[in-house]
Amino acid sequence: MTEATTSQPSVTQPNPGLLTRLIGVLFSPREMFAAIVARPKWLGAVTVVGLIMGGATFAQLSTDIGKELALDQQVSAIEAFGVTISDEQYAQMEQRMENARYTSPIFTIIAIPVFMTISAGILHLMFGLIGGGNGTYKQVYSISAHTSIISALQLVFTIIVTLAAGRSAGANLSVFTPTLEDTTFAYKFLSYIDLFYVWSTFITAVGLGVLYKRRTGPIAMVLFGIYFVIAALIAFAVSGS
Repeated sequence: MTEATTSQPSVTQPNPGLLTRLIGVLFSPREMFAAIVARPKWLGAVTVVGLIMGGATFAQLSTDIGKELALDQQVSAIEAFGVTISDEQYAQMEQRMENARYTSPIFTIIAIPVFMTISAGILHLMFGLIGGGNGTYKQVYSISAHTSIISALQLVFTIIVTLAAGRSAGANLSVFTPTLEDTTFAYKFLSYIDLFYVWSTFITAVGLGVLYKRRTGPIAMVLFGIYFVIAALIAFAVSGS
């Protein structure tokens, strides 16, 4: 049984609507990506993802606890690289946080297509131009656009759990290691292995397999390898190991 599908439009290929495509990517990705690469569309998916993530960010930063946690995360991220924040700088960050519920969603909506442009370009370069796959950049971008619905769900889930718990929370593997010190490399590394990222990476591999007519396994291994290396490098840097 082959995983291949044509990357060119076909008269027999279904043409699902936007909502059907986004849901299909989550629950029947191989069949849905066959339709997506046959008729690559991306604007609707990018718009929906941007509105969901922008709205979720606005909701989070409209609460006192959301603003406090966001500020703490900013401070921790800066101090993790050995930078000391003065009282004056902290006060300025607090002041900027008052307007963050407006500026952050706008930044998020603008950053999403920019990030997709870069990531889709890297994927097309790796598996298409260098790897010899037969597909277009627009098709890869369409795959990334629809897969990003998982990132939107991740943000919504993380914000709900964080606000409910009153502290930063998520679906990463560090929750299974409560005895580890949160400053160790192992804890930091596991905290960057988020189940939504794992899900998104696998779904991306499925889409690329459909487009480039290759098995999902090898593509997934490459993507997961890159993901784990990046997570390890960041964990090493911020843990001070």
